[in-house]
Amino acid sequence: MKLDRRRFIGITAGCLLGTHPVLASGATGARWRGVALGAHADLRLVGLPAIEAEGLLRAARGEIERLERQFSLYRADSALVRLNATGILEQPGPDMLELCSLVSTVFQASSGRFDPSVQPLWTAYARAGGAPDRKALAAARAAIGWDRVDVTVDRIRLAPGAALTFNGIAQGFITDRVVRLLKAQGLETGLVCLGEIAAVGASPSGGGWAVGLADREDQPADARIHLRDKAVATSSSDGTLFGAGPAGHILDPETGTAAPADWRRVSVIHRSAAMADGLSTAAVLENPTGLREMANRVPGAEIRAIARDGHDLIL
Repeated sequence: MKLDRRRFIGITAGCLLGTHPVLASGATGARWRGVALGAHADLRLVGLPAIEAEGLLRAARGEIERLERQFSLYRADSALVRLNATGILEQPGPDMLELCSLVSTVFQASSGRFDPSVQPLWTAYARAGGAPDRKALAAARAAIGWDRVDVTVDRIRLAPGAALTFNGIAQGFITDRVVRLLKAQGLETGLVCLGEIAAVGASPSGGGWAVGLADREDQPADARIHLRDKAVATSSSDGTLFGAGPAGHILDPETGTAAPADWRRVSVIHRSAAMADGLSTAAVLENPTGLREMANRVPGAEIRAIARDGHDLIL
């Protein structure tokens, strides 16, 4: 199975990339390209003096690196990988505990549709190229249940056979943390994007930041929203496929099946990128009634869904 999903990571401070004539001089801004959160990364700061931009960029990279060591499934030295390997994580620390608390909030708000303990199910699909047999599915489903994960200040303990993935919320959590860091360093306006997009303050025009929406990251945007001091996260059932498909990467913890093809995409807008991230993951699994109920349970959440037939649902 090949999961070749690219993720653009950009921070635009003060103006949109490419729209300010001074950018061509090379005297302003800074850029870093590498790998973060298991994907290609392109981290940019523009519209600032180069020395200032480099300092902010180093601080942002350091925060991403620090949190990757907690939540990444792609790093052998991460706290999450150790937890999955041993079933227990002693002294989990404030970042892990805060994320687990957020997970519990989204788990409740989504009536259990968002459940990071779905990792054994994901593994079963991955090993079988998207078509696991009944025995493998039954074994995976038996290990699922966020309400069975024991989280205390001193330790996190998993049930036998259980494993976690924070891929449906960690990008938003780290986005929120980078926003917090940059605002503490004096950022008053800009966009922060680490898979999910957070808007800080007003755009250069004085209104909200224009953000394009698309079904997949490699497709051009076909809709636009405007954000100010809010974040947006978008999920699609076929954003990433197992093998040749048709099973997508978002799996239902209750039924063990891949998300139905009801929605082309679902976007969630909220002041918290982590909340938007988690809710958008769960929202792909819902029908229109379920989306309405989810929106009503989360104050400040706005849901924009596009059905396969092109019908829009805005809640």
